Formats: sequence, structure tokens, C-alpha cells
Amino acid sequence: MIGKVLRCVVLVCLMTTMSACVRLKNAPFSPAESQTVRTATPAASSTATVAPTASPTAMATPTAMATSTPIPTFTPIPTSTPTPRDAVVAPLLPPGVTPPPADWTPARLPAFDVAKDTQETWVQAYIQLVTAMLNASGDVDAVLEQLIAWMPADSTYEGPRPANAWFTVRDLNADGEDEWLLSVPARDLGCWLTYCPGYLLIFYKRADLFVPAAIIIADERTWELSNPKLLLVEDINADARLEVVIEQNQCGAHTCFTSLLIGQWDGKRWYDLVADPITQAYTDYSLADHDGDGILEVRLHGGMYGSVGAGLQREHTLIFDWRDGAYRLVEDIADPDAHPYYQMLDANTALAKGDLDTALTHALAVVNYPGVYKDEMNWLTPAAGERIVGYATLVALFVYAQQDDVAAMQQVYAALLARPHTLSDNPYLEAARRMLEIYDASGDALAACVAAEELIAGRVSEATFFEWYGYGTERLTLDRVCPLDRAAEAGPEL
Repeated sequence: MIGKVLRCVVLVCLMTTMSACVRLKNAPFSPAESQTVRTATPAASSTATVAPTASPTAMATPTAMATSTPIPTFTPIPTSTPTPRDAVVAPLLPPGVTPPPADWTPARLPAFDVAKDTQETWVQAYIQLVTAMLNASGDVDAVLEQLIAWMPADSTYEGPRPANAWFTVRDLNADGEDEWLLSVPARDLGCWLTYCPGYLLIFYKRADLFVPAAIIIADERTWELSNPKLLLVEDINADARLEVVIEQNQCGAHTCFTSLLIGQWDGKRWYDLVADPITQAYTDYSLADHDGDGILEVRLHGGMYGSVGAGLQREHTLIFDWRDGAYRLVEDIADPDAHPYYQMLDANTALAKGDLDTALTHALAVVNYPGVYKDEMNWLTPAAGERIVGYATLVALFVYAQQDDVAAMQQVYAALLARPHTLSDNPYLEAARRMLEIYDASGDALAACVAAEELIAGRVSEATFFEWYGYGTERLTLDRVCPLDRAAEAGPEL
């Protein structure tokens, strides 16, 4: 049952930091007793390219403190509205922390009992056990070794420790005192090459007592992170505060994905700073300041799914940058591809950006292609080829209309009519004729373009380019048929 409850959340991002601890005798502490945020210093990244300022650091073991240092004054981050994620995390943290008895010996928790356990109480009990182990021994490395020893016997991993067991010590909120960012193996889940889940935790210390302050999750459904790796702890968005950047990797039946989590700890709450999920299949990524504004952008290149069901696809570069208080997807750049379908899509994209020369180059590459279009996967059936050529001709007409080149418009339209036609339902042929009529009557390129789109809108079922699409295949939407009108809302996919 535990496998069902916890494995179903493969995309989760949970991380933890743990460090030295000393046994003490004190009153309980609540996770609510913490401070404000700031941190610096990156940890290592084996796959990512990071900015030159991100020098790798080894996982550190802090020195146990006999007395706590007075907290300096600081400017707190403004309190934000609690999120649904906060409501999920709250029940996972123990309500209080007390030092374990001097003769206490940790023992592996029993298996999930569907009659009495819930997912929340299951994870909370585990975090409580980890906390007690830290406060009993004060040795984070020893605690991690014990948790690794409790993992299922069939667990496999490379190196001395699995990817889900590590810690680092940093002053994450610039209050003068360290926090422990700790990844612990997820309860009763094993570790394998493609799936190694861990809970990501933040601890602080009060009177030498470790107190769990936060559990970092990727979303409300998934509480563990697969193959978590700490990449950076530094100010990456030029806000004078420290951000934590964590990588996770997870694989499905055919495809592996890499995701990045970016957030801040203010002493009381974890703030997720990613508005659009930073994730891609089979990707190479980098974090660097490409535009010189002092902010690291995230670039991912890849995105090819490993399943036949993904269909016709090509690689993309996704660029995420700091906008309006979060990292957002600001650009999606497809790799060049000579396939007629992609030439057609790239002609549309260039026209939307006002790049008439590039749009015309791509469109004419399709229109003037000699012979019959074929491809290895038989996507380019005669029907698909006719519709692709028809829309590429439309793009060429849109470009020539903006240049007021009537002779070129007539020539490209005549070439379309001269092609062999087997379809009785190719709306792009009729749309081209309609576009020419409107332009001839009005001389208005935009009006002619919109008229062509309206005709396609009335025949959407006939305007799809392929009989079926893979889940990884790019699609043209109805609102993009005329890219000159800058439609705000996306229409149905063609």
C-alpha cells in the first residue's frame, strides 16, 4: 500500500539539510519558531552548466553549538498570501520537538497500515523520527547512514551514498544562524538508477535542538523528489537574497525528465519562485547571465520524448527568466528542421515576429519543393502534403500582401492551382482564393489575412494537417492562421 501511496507521486521535490547536533534537555520547540531569509554559496552540479560565480562546495558538517547566538536585526521579506502548498506541508511537520531520552535507540518504523495510517501521518512520523535521531546523536552523517541502511534491500545506486541522502549547512535567511538543508531517503521507498526519492527538509537549531522548519515539495500531490541534487545557494535574481536551486530527475516507461526547483527560505516559510515549471525531457541545461542584467537565466535544450506515441517532434530551447517576482518561460525556440511541416510552422512564427524575409524563405521552401513530399515515418501522406503546401502558400501571400507585391501574389497562387490536387476538402486552397479577393478589393493586407483565417475557422475539421498527432507534436492553432492580427486567445489546434 505504501508503494501505491508514495510512488504515485513521482514528480515531487523534497529536500533536506541536516548537520551536527548535540543531545540536550529542553522544552519542546515548534516549527513556527524561526526567522527570515537569505543564503549564498552553491553546491555542486554534475550535469548543469552554471554561471562562473557558482563555485562547487562539498557537503559541509557544521560544528555543534553549545549556546545559541543572539539573532541580529534584519529586514524581513514581506509576508505573502499562504498557498495551497503551505496547507499541504503544515500537517507533515511534527507539532513540537523534545530531546529524546538519553538511552533512546532509533528503530525503523513499521510498514504502512491502511487501517490506521494516512499519507500525512505516515510522513510526519518519519520526519519526527529523523528529528529525534539528529537530536540524539548530533551526527548528521551517521543519521543518513542509518536511514540508508533502512532502505529496501533491492536498492541500487552508484557511489558511497544514494542521490537522495545528503546535507549542506547555510545561513539561508541572513539572520546570522545556520540552517540545515537535508535530503533524506523517502520512507520505505528504494533507490534505483532512474528513481531515487527523498524528502527535502529545512532544519534550524534552537538551544542546540534541531527543529524541522519546512518540507519542500514540488506540488501538492508529490512530496518526494527523485534523484535530488543541490546546484546553487546564491542570489541568482539580483534581489539581495539567496535562492536555492535544486535539480531532480525522474523517468517514466520511455522518457526521462529533468526539472529545476528555485525558492527562498525566509525563516518561516519556503517561497517557490517558479511560475512556469522548469522541466524538459532529455535536456541539457545551463544557468547563466546571458543578457548582462545580473540575473541568471535558465536555458534548457532537448525535449525529445522516447515514445513512438510522441509522434513527429524536434528539439526546443526553453528560456526562463525573472519576470514579475518569479521565473517564467519567456521564449520557446524550436531547432531548425527541413521537414515541410516544420518549415511551415517556422514560416508562421517568423511572420508573427514581423520577420518577412525569414517567413518567406521557409514558406517558399515548402511551396517550391520538387517532387512528392515523403518522410521516414509516413507522416507526409498526400492529404497532409496538400494542406501543408496550402498553408505555406497562404503565408507567402500574407508576406507579399504586406510588401504590396501583387505580381508575386498571383504567381504563388497560380503555382498552387497548378499542383495536382486529390483532396476535395482542402480549405487552404479556398482560403488563398478568398485572401486574394479581399486584398484585390481593399488593398488591406490585415483584412485579407483575417478573411482567410475566418474561412479556416468555418472548416476546422477539414483543416488538420495530419490524421493523428503524437502527444509531442507541435500544433498550429486557429488564432495563428493569420499571425498579423496578434490574437490574444489561442484557438483550437489544427
